Amino acid sequence: MSLTATHPARTRRQVLVADVLLFSVAVVWGFNFVVIKDAIARIDPMLYVMLRYFAAVIMFALITPRSIRRSRRSDWVMGAVLGVFYLTALIVQTIGLQYTTPGKSSFITGLNVAMVPFLYMLVARRSPGLAQIFGAVIATVGLGVLSLRGNLGMSWGDGLSLLGALFYGLHIMATGFFAPKVPPATLAIVQVAAAAVFCAVITPFATHVTLALPWQAWAAIVWTALAGTIYAFYIQSWAQQYTTSTHAAVLLCLESVFGAVFGIIFGMDSVTWRLVGGAALIFTGILIIELLPVRGTPTPLPAGAMTTATASEGESR
Repeated sequence: MSLTATHPARTRRQVLVADVLLFSVAVVWGFNFVVIKDAIARIDPMLYVMLRYFAAVIMFALITPRSIRRSRRSDWVMGAVLGVFYLTALIVQTIGLQYTTPGKSSFITGLNVAMVPFLYMLVARRSPGLAQIFGAVIATVGLGVLSLRGNLGMSWGDGLSLLGALFYGLHIMATGFFAPKVPPATLAIVQVAAAAVFCAVITPFATHVTLALPWQAWAAIVWTALAGTIYAFYIQSWAQQYTTSTHAAVLLCLESVFGAVFGIIFGMDSVTWRLVGGAALIFTGILIIELLPVRGTPTPLPAGAMTTATASEGESR
């Protein structure tokens, strides 16, 4: 059954636009691995994250001032939850980038897409099917090929990237629940504002706060605030109302591919059999999880809840 047949309110054009915009978010996020890697070579990671969020809040307030004035208390509660998930993911991922390459970090971060169906199943108390388990095993083997060293240990940077992937998965799942309940611009700005407040509290305890930064650092802060935070948050909040979880998850996981591509282009990654083999296995596992059905008969989900590929296909995220 087509999307438009299942949801008459959606037009094919809306679905197509949503998918194209989510693809553009994947490109931006992939490029940002290179931008952030360069920025944190110049300034402390925590300072970078704090200034990025403050820049995003200021830009958001100038672009959509009504979104703040019209926000409700419940919007701020949901925004705080999303803000904590995303902020935690960004902090550990950014710190991890100090000790790994953009390509490895991007593919490990891409595992968040494979985690989402399992996170939802924990909430919904539904077991995954064989296809989901098989996909997870393949992705995990890919993680090992990509990250494990001769002593079977994982580098500090890769481990932090994996922890970041978990929190990105929680953010995607929670966004699926909250997106239909809050206007996209409001949902985007309240979570950024909540994260900025959290950053302002914890950053002074972690590093020296200063605005005397090189121009390259400020360029990275402004770019990632505008493209990686404002644009991405708004598009994700809007698009998840018009496309399925399968489309959104698969398109967003292309972030890992673009992260590796840009890493190679800018000389931060090299093409090795471990990078190619591990990345291919991770990506294959992700696609299996997203495209093959879960076990059992799907049960109806709350409006906007995160779904797997066949659980209420067409349900808004």
